[in-house]
Amino acid sequence: MKLVLFDLDKTLLDINFDEFLKSYFTLLIPKLAKIIKDKDPLKILKISVDYMINEKNGELNVDKFYKKFIELSQVEQKILKETFLDFYLKEFPKLKIFGKPRDGGREVVLKLMEKNFKVIIATNSIFPEIAIMERIKWANLIDINFPLITTMENMHYAKPNIEYYIEILEKLNADSKDAIMIGDDFEMDIIPAQKIGIKTIHFGVEVKDIREILNLITNN
Repeated sequence: MKLVLFDLDKTLLDINFDEFLKSYFTLLIPKLAKIIKDKDPLKILKISVDYMINEKNGELNVDKFYKKFIELSQVEQKILKETFLDFYLKEFPKLKIFGKPRDGGREVVLKLMEKNFKVIIATNSIFPEIAIMERIKWANLIDINFPLITTMENMHYAKPNIEYYIEILEKLNADSKDAIMIGDDFEMDIIPAQKIGIKTIHFGVEVKDIREILNLITNN
């Protein structure tokens, strides 16, 4: 085994994701409402995210998202991108109150790297890099040089599509038999990875303490 894929939210990042999402929308939607007239910004956002996840047309996730959002909102791309950037710079960091480093997470990542494993942050690529790097900061992993962190800017697919995992393997020129996926979500992390032959560890179910993962991986 050479490649270790770690989910971020609720795996390396200890986060109350439901409360995080609730507050995320509470902060974001008013900003979008200022530039979207006579339409429901939350509905447009959800349709655009669904399109980004389900449309497999070979475009980057970020391009799929903005194409659908612009089509539905009729807001200029420049204004839309500036609004999202302003939100992620000024408002998104406030959500740090919902996340903290997973006990033992940093230690496990660094020890795996010391043993020459390639450790990847395989977080769902439906958020922009700026938001993912902010959450990596909350997990106390920002100074670590990961070979790949999946974002909406560098991925063409998202979880739970098997193509998401295939794309990671292709980017790293790796075989599924040499990889393992560690995540908390059975539908997003475990099932699709297993479908293409990637070994998995269901965090929170098979393993309760992330430090146990070190022995499981290095002894196989």
